[in-house]
Amino acid sequence: MRAVEAYLQADDGVGLFVRRFEPHSRDADRWLFLVHGMSEHGQCYEHVARSAVARGWNVLIPDLRGHGRSGGEHIHVNNFSEYVSDLRRIWEWGGLSSRNTVMVGHSMGGLISARFVQEFPDCVSALALISPLLRVRMRISPFTIALGKLLSLVRPRSRFRKRTDPTHSSRNPDALSRGAADPLIRNSLTAAWFFAMRAALETAWELAEQIACPLLVLQAGSDLIVDPHAPHAWLERVGSLDKTLRVLPDHYHELLNEIDWANTLADMLDWLELRVLESSRAAARVLECSPAAARVLECSPAAANGLFPLRETA
Repeated sequence: MRAVEAYLQADDGVGLFVRRFEPHSRDADRWLFLVHGMSEHGQCYEHVARSAVARGWNVLIPDLRGHGRSGGEHIHVNNFSEYVSDLRRIWEWGGLSSRNTVMVGHSMGGLISARFVQEFPDCVSALALISPLLRVRMRISPFTIALGKLLSLVRPRSRFRKRTDPTHSSRNPDALSRGAADPLIRNSLTAAWFFAMRAALETAWELAEQIACPLLVLQAGSDLIVDPHAPHAWLERVGSLDKTLRVLPDHYHELLNEIDWANTLADMLDWLELRVLESSRAAARVLECSPAAARVLECSPAAANGLFPLRETA
């Protein structure tokens, strides 16, 4: 596997750290754009990238702003549109095509990915959400909500510690040990971020019908972090005619860090590969009818400005 690490400048100047993985042969013609969850970063999914590359995928995994090695204040945004704009910037830099690109989002990354597809419906051939943040499971007291709302207005960068128990994320002791030792894992968020998240949730539900691409939701049946029942109701609103919900009983939140993550990943890639194949066939049919019509299948990728390669490894 060939790996490249690079910095890309966001529209507002924030540095975005990006990892790209591809086969040594560089002949893979499909892209998996993976969006991590809150507190995480792209390196948490290097094992996923290696497995996907072995199956003939190129993989792109950024660190979201305020996470990992990207710039920006830790877990702070005023609006989730900042994340969406960052993903669009990375998509453009990569010159990705809707014909052969799928987006995969975990937890908060699932919410961001859903919002991305709602805003840019022609940029992916399929969307997969893994234990997506569609409703928070933990009960937050009305007093804490009121205090947070006040602080979001007068001191939006006021911080609150995460209240989730790390042992609720996975049953895999190795994954828990890696997380506990990872200096890039952040454990606090701002008041502004919390209410931006709530606003993004509301919009994701309101605009669910705008998601028309093939959609797969993998939900942990024993999820203690997000509401495991939320995807059922949300999917009823989604406009796609090709939508699948798979619930994995007795699994915890981080399905790609669970003990049987390899089986879950293989099932997800099986599903995605069929959709990319169909998308490529549809593109070929359009080309046969009219080469000029191919332009409607692509978003307009920008030139690779603002990218500063750091290192490349085998």
